[in-house]
Amino acid sequence: MPGINSILEMASRALMAEQVGLEVTNHNVANVNTAGYSRQTVSFETSYPVPSAYGPLGTGVRVAGIKRAFDAVATARLNENTAKRAEYQNRQAILEQVAAYFNETQEGGLNEALSAFWAAWQDVADNPNNTAERLVLIGKAQDLAEAFSSRAAALVEARETLVQQVSPSIQAINAHTAKLAQLNSDIKEMEAGGGNANDLRDQRQQELDQLAELIGIRYYTTAEGDLNVTLTNGVSLVQGSLAFELDFQVTPADSITVQWLGPNGVTQDITALLSGGKLTALVNVRDEVLTQYQQELDELARELIVQVNSQHSQGVGLSLFTAVTGTYSVDSAANPLNAAGLPFGDRIMPGSFQLQVERQGSPLARGTITVVPGMSLNALVAAINGDPQVGAYVTASVVNNRLQIVANQAGDSFGFSQDTSRVLMALGVNTFFTGDKAYTLDLNPLVSADPSNVAAGQLDPNTGARAVGDNRNALALASLENAALVPVAGEDLTFSDAYNRLVTDLGLETEQAGTAADFYQSLVEQFRQLRDNVSGVSLDEELSNLIKYQRAYQAAARLITVADELYQTLLAIKR
Repeated sequence: MPGINSILEMASRALMAEQVGLEVTNHNVANVNTAGYSRQTVSFETSYPVPSAYGPLGTGVRVAGIKRAFDAVATARLNENTAKRAEYQNRQAILEQVAAYFNETQEGGLNEALSAFWAAWQDVADNPNNTAERLVLIGKAQDLAEAFSSRAAALVEARETLVQQVSPSIQAINAHTAKLAQLNSDIKEMEAGGGNANDLRDQRQQELDQLAELIGIRYYTTAEGDLNVTLTNGVSLVQGSLAFELDFQVTPADSITVQWLGPNGVTQDITALLSGGKLTALVNVRDEVLTQYQQELDELARELIVQVNSQHSQGVGLSLFTAVTGTYSVDSAANPLNAAGLPFGDRIMPGSFQLQVERQGSPLARGTITVVPGMSLNALVAAINGDPQVGAYVTASVVNNRLQIVANQAGDSFGFSQDTSRVLMALGVNTFFTGDKAYTLDLNPLVSADPSNVAAGQLDPNTGARAVGDNRNALALASLENAALVPVAGEDLTFSDAYNRLVTDLGLETEQAGTAADFYQSLVEQFRQLRDNVSGVSLDEELSNLIKYQRAYQAAARLITVADELYQTLLAIKR
């Protein structure tokens, strides 16, 4: 019924409504600096009218609800670009750390060590009989081996460090998905009872924001109000109140596999499906980028070993050998040499080498040992021992699966020349380096222990004579500096150029990661601004709302005063 009571009811409802407005405004102001908070607004609507003789009369205002200012589209785009930014920022940071080990602008660079090594060979060629030059060469060779091994170790260490970061990243992902599933349940429970879950929805969105930093995600809201989260390829991470975890393992091949742990024990390898976020950067950089540079560095070291050892094995030092043992072993002396586990067995080719014997410093015998495809170490030993020219003066045998050759008589010695088969290099006979990759590259103890074994000269292939001061082998080794012997991306490069290509590629990849990170950072800032334009709290606007709700509250209070005065007037008439 219209009347004074109706005025009081409308004033009361207005007081309560404006009070809610003040409370919500106060909540906004209090959370102006709260990360992830979305501004809230009160939605008012007119109360249901009541019939009267004059037509429907309004009954004032009521609170229809408290809305959360939120732009779902801008926020989804923000999360997508956040994941990409995180991926490239982490990628850039990792590559910058690795690139520091390949900084050729500072002293101690690998190119500097290479140049010093080749120069030392030239110095030996200039004075082949001098021990000082040989000792300098050995020192420069050790520096070069250290330069290779230290950079290989840096790559190995970087890969190990990334493995250690994968575990906490996956644990954090699992924690966020579990929290999202719990928040889904809490929101449904609260809203089912008519409550307001705006703050819980903010918490849920903040969990999504943090999850996007770790891994690329997509998400959508179901008709039941659940927020379901998937990887970019559609694999489910959160489905209603259920959360599915991720796990990882390092395979025997030393690569990381990330697994999705589904319901009922179902698992799926999702490594190749990762996109965006820190986890993607860790896995991809470790197993693709760093592995590639590790392989390129190893290939460069392998080619250096092959070329230097191939040439060195055909030369002679200041004296010949009375006994020599190869540095590389076969897995079985009966297997073909190109399939016997030799690091460089694939480099053996059909050909031959000369084995020349001296007695008391004078040529005695010269034999040509033919190497054929499929020859085993046992067969090679038999070929040496059965050679009609030198078989009576030397004995070849297999010792610890290595080739060993010993002179039969005191005063006899032997050397090698004209190896077109590269079998001496592959077996490590009369070689300069040992090892088969960057990390294991080292100097042959036969050379490091006795500088006279540096093979600077060559035997005459026709007479077997050794000229005093012969430097032909040292010159041939020094000339390797400018020889295009290293195959890289379809072209042959010098050792220096091949290493420069590796360093340049690493620098470019680091720069590209930085450029991509800056690009996605700009997109993140744009979409964050779009989101904050809707969700952010403006103190000026909130202060304006405070005044507005305060004035409305005061006006509603005044209505109550007016209604009271009307009652007093009626009571005064009755008296």
